[in-house]
Amino acid sequence: MAAPGAGPPQARHSQSPAGRETAEPTSPPHAEKATGGKHAILYAWEFGANLGHIGTFLPLAQALRERGHTVHWVVAHPHQAARLLPAAGFAWLQAPLFPELRQANPPINYADILLRFGYGQAADLLGPITAWRELLRLTRARLVLADHAPGAILAARTLGVPVMLFGSGFFAPPQVTPTPNLRPWLVVPEQRLAEADAQALSSMNAVLARFGQPPLESVAALFRVAEDTLLTFPELDHYASRGPARYWGTLPAAVAAAPVWPDTSGPRVFAYLRPESAHFVAALEALHASSASVLIFAPGAAPAVIARFGAAHLAFATAPVDLNLVARQADAGVTYASPAATIAFLLAGKPVLMLPGHLEQFLFAQRVVEMGAGLLQNPEQPPADLPAMLARVIHDPGLRANAVAFADKYRNFDQSAVLRHLVQRIEELAILELPPPFAPSRGGFLIRSLRPKEVQSRPKEMQSRANLDTMPDE
Repeated sequence: MAAPGAGPPQARHSQSPAGRETAEPTSPPHAEKATGGKHAILYAWEFGANLGHIGTFLPLAQALRERGHTVHWVVAHPHQAARLLPAAGFAWLQAPLFPELRQANPPINYADILLRFGYGQAADLLGPITAWRELLRLTRARLVLADHAPGAILAARTLGVPVMLFGSGFFAPPQVTPTPNLRPWLVVPEQRLAEADAQALSSMNAVLARFGQPPLESVAALFRVAEDTLLTFPELDHYASRGPARYWGTLPAAVAAAPVWPDTSGPRVFAYLRPESAHFVAALEALHASSASVLIFAPGAAPAVIARFGAAHLAFATAPVDLNLVARQADAGVTYASPAATIAFLLAGKPVLMLPGHLEQFLFAQRVVEMGAGLLQNPEQPPADLPAMLARVIHDPGLRANAVAFADKYRNFDQSAVLRHLVQRIEELAILELPPPFAPSRGGFLIRSLRPKEVQSRPKEMQSRANLDTMPDE
């Protein structure tokens, strides 16, 4: 098999074109080309927080702009957009959002997440979907790139606008009914999963009927789109049981500063944390107490915290750091289970200590632990073992061997090729006449779902994690 991303894209085998569902068009004005460019592309980010969403899409947005396309950013959190997009010359719009309905119990499957964001009642869902429709009309979008944006997908369906999923496996549940249990360590009755699916599906179909569109037969059917891009690797897919799928790998990171390490001896550890991360202070204490040369990027950390933990061997970066470069230079990483940072370390063959705080982060971190290339601090358990866990990711040969095995498997992986193939596929989809049917996927590459052979250690059985939060936070 050709190296991922290096050769011509391979044909899809997981879903036939005949199996895709498409909505009837309603003659929207989006069919025109964008003024001053080839096509108008709408990036939709609806669920989640922090810079991971914007930072991942930014290199692709820049490449599309260089090709003459107009990129419209519609973002969940404009204050995050303001940190990165002005310097890149992009403007942005606020995404239509429904305030989260907090529940006593955590979500059990993807449909249950939707129920907490307006999908429990058609009357609640109609408002955001109508707003998404108007954004599509106003921008004359030829294609929606949906970054965990089910509302944008549903709205695009009512207008016949092609959709390309953009993001990790968590954002695209497998094509099964009901949507799978997101807490496999807990026994959830099938009936509970089916009830959550049925309620969300009823609301979606009522909104589709409101706009004269045929119903979906399942919640998962919402994600049968023109291109179900999975920007991850099979070993790290949140849904371990997904089956055959097309994985694109990861994109190049946005341009960032070169790391400036403390001028001390010892192993190097880079930590990407957030003040709201689970066990943030405990992690800083463990890093401060270690003998490593430590560089930390913790955006939003209070000056008092920086003053308290700053030392000759521990420095705080004041701006985003080049993740690929810092991963190559470091001996180990500490992250809040950010996929971008964690994968950068794995591709460099470096083990990672992860401190997830949300369900999406936790499921991702579990996959790294299952691979034997990292350790996970449960957010619901005391962080008493953090110093020992930090020492392990720095010195444990088994963790290092498994991380190296992952890096060796993907040694020829070319992120710039992924970028080129994505641009090519986007341009193919943007010129489709309405309605589709959509052509078979030709933009990605198939990575077989294999694990590194040299697994030196296996994680212990996970304990109860019943109260992990709903939303991902990249």
